[in-house]
Amino acid sequence: MTEENPRADWQTRSLAFLIDLIIYVALFYGLGGIGHFLAMLYILFRDGIFSGQSIGKKVMGIQVVNADGRVIHFVDSSFRNVLFLFYVVFPVAILVETIALIRNPEHRRFGDRIAGTRVVRKEAIAVLA
Repeated sequence: MTEENPRADWQTRSLAFLIDLIIYVALFYGLGGIGHFLAMLYILFRDGIFSGQSIGKKVMGIQVVNADGRVIHFVDSSFRNVLFLFYVVFPVAILVETIALIRNPEHRRFGDRIAGTRVVRKEAIAVLA
């Protein structure tokens, strides 16, 4: 990890996740049958919506990047977030994921390790021209 891309702390990431969870719940329960489908799509692809930022990450000023610092897109987001479909069925797994995130020296969750991504502060992202 370089000085130019300081990682986002777990507290900021948790608040961003809470915002995304509120959006998920609103979609899931607010739009009926189609809402269930849209909620799952949001969970899978949320980090690819705004070039590595879900709505929660955008609000909190953090961004998901590849190991080399490039922002992620929809495919990377799906690899990173596919475990959340498992968490819907087994909510206790979220606790395991949180403990793993906090205990990991680089503060990367399982999805980050699978997709080769990390979450950094947005203001630290260098603009590539």
